[in-house]
Amino acid sequence: MNLQPFRDCEISEITPSESPYYYRNKMEFTFGGTVEEPFLGQHFKGSFHRIENLTRCLLFDERAGVVLEAVRNFARIFKIQPYNPKTHEGFLRHLKIRVSKTRDEMMIILVTAGKFEKTAEFVSIFESFPFVKSVYYGINSRLSDIADCEELHLLSGEEHLYETLGDTTFIISPESFFQPNTATSKKMYDSVREMLNLKGDECVLDLYSGSGGIGIYIAKDIKFLYSIEIQKESAEILRQNLKKNGLENVEVFCGDVKNVIPVIKRNKFDVAVIDPPRSGMSKKAIRKVISKNPVRIVFFSCKIETAVPNLLEFGKYGFRIKKAVPFDMFPHTPFMESIFLLER
Repeated sequence: MNLQPFRDCEISEITPSESPYYYRNKMEFTFGGTVEEPFLGQHFKGSFHRIENLTRCLLFDERAGVVLEAVRNFARIFKIQPYNPKTHEGFLRHLKIRVSKTRDEMMIILVTAGKFEKTAEFVSIFESFPFVKSVYYGINSRLSDIADCEELHLLSGEEHLYETLGDTTFIISPESFFQPNTATSKKMYDSVREMLNLKGDECVLDLYSGSGGIGIYIAKDIKFLYSIEIQKESAEILRQNLKKNGLENVEVFCGDVKNVIPVIKRNKFDVAVIDPPRSGMSKKAIRKVISKNPVRIVFFSCKIETAVPNLLEFGKYGFRIKKAVPFDMFPHTPFMESIFLLER
């Protein structure tokens, strides 16, 4: 790997996760097995078809085991066929669980291959779990074995969960993006706030903004924020987050970064905050960012292999890394989140 971008920058010590276990606020579990003996858990490493029938999850939540067993028992009692990704037969596909770590509340999303009829019976299994505040089911009728849903139905409870970082509240919906390690996210956002040393008159470009994240966290400390997010649900939750936090100095754009940036009339920004997907940014998207003349760039990465080419590309336009701050966002995995401060 070409490590040229890091030759002259300040590299901080790794900021540890608050806890090495039970830190995640979202997990997706997959159904397998048979009608008589349904499985619910995670794929074996290197296999798309073998499912480890989990009784607990050390990365997610201590209550996950009882929830998984309750759902397995439900499938067993009502003889509902687990989905088979080889034959594309069956009904139960995934169970997604989201947790508010700061409010200790849980959201359940059952993903099925078609219309779900046993909704009342499914909701009833969570009556003994007071921490379950929201129950959904969603449909994925596509052949691809992913947990995303074509449509979602709220069966019981609250429409959203809420997560609080500092004095900022975030709405958590079934599909919106939120950093998976809540406690480490706050450390990361505080680090960005510290390294930017905001004065209150800055205009900030927030790219791949998800449902808010760092943009909302610093919005009250700046003059104006322009946020761009391609996923419609996340963009809508972002707008709701603005109302929830009483923020009026933010404009939200829904669309691809490289297509939306030219629409923004402002041609100079004090800061560009960039949190791209794991695959990184295209060279075209980088050129569009450069066209807005940011003075500083804060670049987030959860995959250094794609971050380095992007950082090298920014280097062609005169940007150099001043500081790199790694965070152990994903303990017990090979992945890490890093923040890079770039300046010309």
